[in-house]
Amino acid sequence: MSDARALHFFGGKGGVGKTTLAAAYAVRLSEEAPKHRVLVVSLDPVQSLSDLVKKKLPAKPTKLQAGKGEGGLFGAELNPAALLKPFLAEYLPALAKAAVKGTHLSDEEMGKLYQQAVPGLEELVALFHVVDLLESGEYDRIVVDTAPTSHTLRLFDMPAQLRKFLGFVKAGQDRAAPAPSGKGKKAAAAAEAAPAGFLEQVGQKAEKLLALLKDPARTAFHLVALAEPVPEAQTRMYFTQLRERGLPVTEVVVNQVEDHEGCPACQGRRGLQAPHVRKYQALDKTVPVNLLGRREVAPRGLDGLKEFAKEWAAGKETKALEFSAAEGPPALVRAPSMPPIAAPPLPPTRLIFFVGQGGVGKSSCAAAAAVTLTEKEGPVLLISTDPAHSLSDVLQSRLTDTETQVKGTKGLYARELDMAGWFNALRKRLKEKAEKAFEGAPKAGNDVPADLLYLRNLLECAPPGIDELAAMSVLTDALVQERFKRIVVDSSPQVTNVRVVELADIAKTWLGALHGILNKHRAKGLGELADDLAAMLKHVKRFEDALASPSESRFVVVTRGEDLAASRTERLVEYLKEKKLQVERVLVNRVGPKSTCEKCENRRKLELNAAKAMEKKIGLPVTMAPALGRHPAGLRELKAFRTAWYALSAPPAKIKAA
Repeated sequence: MSDARALHFFGGKGGVGKTTLAAAYAVRLSEEAPKHRVLVVSLDPVQSLSDLVKKKLPAKPTKLQAGKGEGGLFGAELNPAALLKPFLAEYLPALAKAAVKGTHLSDEEMGKLYQQAVPGLEELVALFHVVDLLESGEYDRIVVDTAPTSHTLRLFDMPAQLRKFLGFVKAGQDRAAPAPSGKGKKAAAAAEAAPAGFLEQVGQKAEKLLALLKDPARTAFHLVALAEPVPEAQTRMYFTQLRERGLPVTEVVVNQVEDHEGCPACQGRRGLQAPHVRKYQALDKTVPVNLLGRREVAPRGLDGLKEFAKEWAAGKETKALEFSAAEGPPALVRAPSMPPIAAPPLPPTRLIFFVGQGGVGKSSCAAAAAVTLTEKEGPVLLISTDPAHSLSDVLQSRLTDTETQVKGTKGLYARELDMAGWFNALRKRLKEKAEKAFEGAPKAGNDVPADLLYLRNLLECAPPGIDELAAMSVLTDALVQERFKRIVVDSSPQVTNVRVVELADIAKTWLGALHGILNKHRAKGLGELADDLAAMLKHVKRFEDALASPSESRFVVVTRGEDLAASRTERLVEYLKEKKLQVERVLVNRVGPKSTCEKCENRRKLELNAAKAMEKKIGLPVTMAPALGRHPAGLRELKAFRTAWYALSAPPAKIKAA
């Protein structure tokens, strides 16, 4: 076997090829040990594993390829919502029964608050399910295709967060439980402890999962990357975050590396990749960096994956693709001055969200749009809500969590949100107000009331991702202040949903339940805390109203001209339409120019064909953005990039590019 470890995670920024590499690695393990049962399973909400193997995969593992005896390759795309249902059937009643009366809040009210920490659990329950499949001995190896970076880091944090939350619940019980004495009381105590049995099992499962994730003898994390600016920045951050959590990173795989063949433009693309590969190699000398070449036709179906897995297993590509010391980025190749069909003007709305999966160039497109709008219309605010910020690099301007005027512009202000800082400040404020409401109550030791313990750690008990309330709050403030004519949002990477949209529903439910209970006890000192939550609820409602209004919010979906990217884009557009959100257009980024080089021209045709198929299927206008000699950075390059956007199909009437 190439690797004796039983659990393999493939992770990285969206769009780097995690799904393809995870599936190919599973094929490789199955081929090397045909008697073993190897399962490749997707935890990525975008569920492109089915698209890749060209077979609709159910949640129950299905055989993809026979091995020897009972061995073979199996595949599954888990349905977390279906797995969550039976879990909640036991979990919610157990939480309600575990609740005890506090100083101000009744046991029933405490039970309702405990039950609000449910959103996000479906992903953790899905991971529990994967571990159960492994521990049962049903499969010898499991390869996991994970969600993009921030999503997966949040998932890996959840076992510890769940354990902490259950600790608060148990601590409340322990404080309220009378000291046992006598046979009858022992029996009563045992009866009282019975409902908590399920919670104890869940806590033990979380402990076991944490131990497995951190065990280098059983678990391996394969970090997949591209040799591009944004993926590189996020990969380095991901590497550090995984190390801090004690997760074993066994290799960095740099995907889609250009070979030594082709015209000057081909070699220019390769030169762009050189500095990023060198930075990966400098991460940690003990972690190998393996290079995989770009395939003009990406591997699809089991036959394509088998061939790809065979070439990968041979291990020759890394050496063949090595960069010499002289290789580096070329000068910028300027965009065409006269696009074939003028780009449609950007819509007259306050909020313009640039959304899409990671690595498609959202930041460059959002920044280019903001630069153009500032020149034409006046003050514009450009905000990054992506945890792996890249606007500073794109604008070549040092940005912080304060609105900063971009040097060289008359009205462009930019901001990179510090969600962790915002969340910590909120945590501190809410904790102080909770402490104030319990004057006279014990603040330490075993006599701390259950409701104080909960409210003091309110944000530790919040649904996962609630830190992203920062984005919602800042965007709402900008809308209300009306300082800016436009607010352009460089969103965090999306899969099948827009996180900040989903968060509005989650936050409204959680904050509403909290406010409803605390407001009833205003006279007992909980008024200030209730008022804080009421203000947050108003922000959520204002944000929801803005999203629902086409005059205030529109979405530009950024993608690439590739088959798998097209499938993801179609699902994202479908999701936005279901939410009744206004999708302005799809922007296909980095489309190559016409070329006499056969390699470049074939690539361009594939991109155009994918874009045409997308426009036909989605029924929305498609705008094309050209590939430049390197990723645009700085005001001049961004403006040239924006003015070179063009419509794929001729519009019904002549328009002016905005």
